[in-house]
Amino acid sequence: MIPSRLPTIPRSQEIIDRAFRQSNRIQDFYKKDYLEKDKIKSIQKIQVIEAVARATLKRIVQGYPQNTDLTGFERNLAYLLFDFESYERTLRRLKWTMVKISELATEYIRKIKSANEVDKVDSLRKSFYGRFSSYIEDLEEYLDSLREIRLKLREIPYIDEKLPVVVIAGFPNVGKSMLISRITNLKPEIASYPFTTKRINLGILESEFGKIQVLDVPGILNRKKRNVIEKKALIAIEKVANLVIFVIDPTETCGYPVEEQEKLLTEIKGIGKKVIEVENKSDILKRDNHRLKISALTGEGIDQLVKLVGDEINDGKNKGNSGI
Repeated sequence: MIPSRLPTIPRSQEIIDRAFRQSNRIQDFYKKDYLEKDKIKSIQKIQVIEAVARATLKRIVQGYPQNTDLTGFERNLAYLLFDFESYERTLRRLKWTMVKISELATEYIRKIKSANEVDKVDSLRKSFYGRFSSYIEDLEEYLDSLREIRLKLREIPYIDEKLPVVVIAGFPNVGKSMLISRITNLKPEIASYPFTTKRINLGILESEFGKIQVLDVPGILNRKKRNVIEKKALIAIEKVANLVIFVIDPTETCGYPVEEQEKLLTEIKGIGKKVIEVENKSDILKRDNHRLKISALTGEGIDQLVKLVGDEINDGKNKGNSGI
């Protein structure tokens, strides 16, 4: 599972500045032997710098999911959205740097303890500062990459595997986002241009059978080669849907012929999930066929659709088929 709060990713210079800033807060103290005093203070500074940097990197590493932490749905979306092997290499590099910084601190503390001159202590301390900074600076490209991946991970919605999932699918601009705003607590962006919905949005439908998760997914075109946005929708249907509401726009004001929409419907049915077929925009056109007629704009047919969804989900529960 992807954590609800992913750690922010600082720049390498921020890590360095934070570590040195903390080390400068070490209070001065009196000791008659200046060499011994310099040793103690230098060691304390190194220990603080190492601890601050290690804690920062550890927070990042532990705050981001490993492959085994992800559900099948999350894993498929992650593989689609970014280079997962590169992501794993980045986390390994952060772990490696944590180890190297700890080894470096241990090495310089040992050398400082055996130094017999103040100048030698100061030289060793400054040498540690330089090498430490180099290790952290070398992380910049990895931190940049992780910063971008963080945005992608935040696109993946959390799906509660204990609750049923309904996916609203269809061509772009058929009214999917307006429909989910009617039946759930979600208020997605609604616009009149194709692919307004670029990510998977999650809303909750409160039914007489309990809570139902409803996903508003990007529009899908009837074509063999699909883009990343369309593939997100197909992953949601294949991996988590108990039920699909397939929305058709019979008015073709969406910009796509009904024949093309129906070909996509046939493909979606072939995935093997239960499908409720609805024709939207009934306030403009109602055709004489078996499909449920609704208007996401006016609310016509919405109550009937919600009841049908509840009946289908409850029927699936009774049969012991969770679909998750």
